[in-house]
Amino acid sequence: MPKCQNCGALWTWAQTVCRLCTLGDGMKCPSCREEQFVSMESRKKTSLFVFAAPLIMFISVAFGINPFASLALFLASFFVILGIYPFVIELTDERGPMW
Repeated sequence: MPKCQNCGALWTWAQTVCRLCTLGDGMKCPSCREEQFVSMESRKKTSLFVFAAPLIMFISVAFGINPFASLALFLASFFVILGIYPFVIELTDERGPMW
């Protein structure tokens, strides 16, 4: 789970997911309210997550799988990725370049 670089508090899974669903690049620590950012290394590691769920759906459609099964695969992969993502990200207290 992510750890605040300012106060050292570990974020819970729910806090991390709620912070990831907001607009903007900064996330306030639930404990000390300091601005935290996803580190550049973490962004590079998790950038493939963005393409995983749509890729699974595209492959299933390309091979002629039933559209409802394809949608079910897409949703299942989306929720698996959403469940794993908070465990992979790392935080930093300074804003870095996007790439």
